[in-house]
Amino acid sequence: MRAQFVDPVALTSVRRASKRARGAVAAMLGLLILAATAGAFANKWPQAEASYVPQTREFTLTASEFDWEIQPGTVVRVWGYNQQMPGPEIRVKEGDLVRITVKNELPVGTTVHWHGVMTPPEMDGPAGLNQAPIEPGETFVYEFNATPAGTRWYHSHTDVVNQVGLGLYGAFIVEPAKSKTTYDREYVYTLAEWDLELTPGVAIGAEPRGPRDSQLRGGELGTDLFLMNGHTHEAISPIKVETGDKVLIRLINAGSLGHPIHLHGHLFKIVATDGNPVPKEAQLTKDTVWIAPGERYDIELIADNPGVWMLHCHIENHAANGMMTLIEYDGEVPTGPIGEFWGATDPAAVDHSSHGAVESAIPVTTDPNPTLPTATNATPVTSTGNTLVVELLDDRFSPRNLEVKVGTTITFINKGGNWHTVSAADGSFTSALIKPGDSFSVTVSTPGTIKYICRQHARHGMIGTLIVTE
Repeated sequence: MRAQFVDPVALTSVRRASKRARGAVAAMLGLLILAATAGAFANKWPQAEASYVPQTREFTLTASEFDWEIQPGTVVRVWGYNQQMPGPEIRVKEGDLVRITVKNELPVGTTVHWHGVMTPPEMDGPAGLNQAPIEPGETFVYEFNATPAGTRWYHSHTDVVNQVGLGLYGAFIVEPAKSKTTYDREYVYTLAEWDLELTPGVAIGAEPRGPRDSQLRGGELGTDLFLMNGHTHEAISPIKVETGDKVLIRLINAGSLGHPIHLHGHLFKIVATDGNPVPKEAQLTKDTVWIAPGERYDIELIADNPGVWMLHCHIENHAANGMMTLIEYDGEVPTGPIGEFWGATDPAAVDHSSHGAVESAIPVTTDPNPTLPTATNATPVTSTGNTLVVELLDDRFSPRNLEVKVGTTITFINKGGNWHTVSAADGSFTSALIKPGDSFSVTVSTPGTIKYICRQHARHGMIGTLIVTE
């Protein structure tokens, strides 16, 4: 029997169950939990269903080099599996015989480690210790029984710093043969970092390490962007819920840094650590969980507070540089300024399937070295000529509110350390990625009032108003 990959861009495995059926199951499970956990707090693996017959599940992972769009307008060169970063999510049931053929189309040898899965030594993956590398052009078949159940993951175990850093990782979910808990919705988020100075050329020794990386001790990499499922900012798919939903979120840290993940507006229970179930008596109720490199946490929440809420890393520069998404209740709109253009016209809620940018309807000019007057006050600024500069200062526009005449050229200059993309809420103009020191200019030609935002930081309050008069 050949199993199918789960689409990691959709990110969701939505399971619908009636409230009445769930209540009956909960009542039955209450007795089972008391019997299973009485007198001990050790992890109890879900028991296989007597009627379930383990299947043979076959997959193919092809490791190769390709372009990957981390966010709209930001394309990087990665090493990944099956043209995806992270690689495809693999789901099997406990006890299944898993057979995974790894094809190596990289210019260097590689292996795969099945993190948290109890494999035979020769199937574990570390190059040198447990197997020889899979050389370029070669294939290797990993075969093992899927045990124990829980949130696992897979990643390269050859030249790990470079290969995992370039994207060779993915989620591996072993579902219990007999589930003890049902959920209305389930989401998987794999956390990682991205170093702009780490390239495939650096990894194979054909290019020098960047100046920032070369100055760090111990071979550390200088991370620049912080990823959830291979994306940053608005390219990260949100958690969609309805009031009353019981939601499971699996968090996997595939990176090299710790991340305290904080949820706004809700409390959650930690129901599994490293994929291993936590007995009910030992489950902690929290709003922030620290996830070290390699760790996994399964958190459970009840959608009981309608609104639009943040889910983000609480190391604030990680959130400001990508590691933040949302919990969105069906039909709810943010209560802040971004709510004015929430929905289909919201530039910070792009189509996650294409990651496309809004086309500009206003003539746009680009000047990499503008010499223009700068206004820095926060009150509305009225242009006295035909040019005006707006500074981008990481979390705000300066000035934020503008009143200009038709024909005025507005130049946005990045004076901060973060990346920005400036977009009109009505889609009339949008910039490419504006890196520190870069600029973007737009000449306005139509009277009216336009809200404009930074696509990466609108949810942090980076919103302005442009009034264009005759």
